[in-house]
Amino acid sequence: LVDVTQEFLDKAKHYLGKEGRRVENYFCCGLQDFEPMSGRYDIIWIQWVIGHLTDSHLVQFLRRCQKGLRPNGLIVIKDNVSFEGVVPDEVDSSVCRDLEIVRSLVHRAGLQIVHEEQQMNFPQEIYQVHTLALR
Repeated sequence: LVDVTQEFLDKAKHYLGKEGRRVENYFCCGLQDFEPMSGRYDIIWIQWVIGHLTDSHLVQFLRRCQKGLRPNGLIVIKDNVSFEGVVPDEVDSSVCRDLEIVRSLVHRAGLQIVHEEQQMNFPQEIYQVHTLALR
């Protein structure tokens, strides 16, 4: 589990309780600095955080994640997707990218999209949520 704040990691350990034993490591760092152990993971799940990375940092992060995968491993991104372009969030300084931009950054990282899904039944006025499985 990776997060930039130790407080969140501590709360996550408490929240997970006994299930937390399944989490091998808790890393306190930004994703732009995180370096997964090479060939270690079957799946790397990235949810609702890509908007906190610049395009360049996201591409570099995905490349490092790819190196962290075992053979046939997957990277999964689940995140909000804007309807068009890049939409800045004035509250937390993140951005929401449209699906074509996300796909482009995935390809720049040298990854292929092996499955893609949109979460359904969301109100029309909020962002879409998409999940992309990458290899």
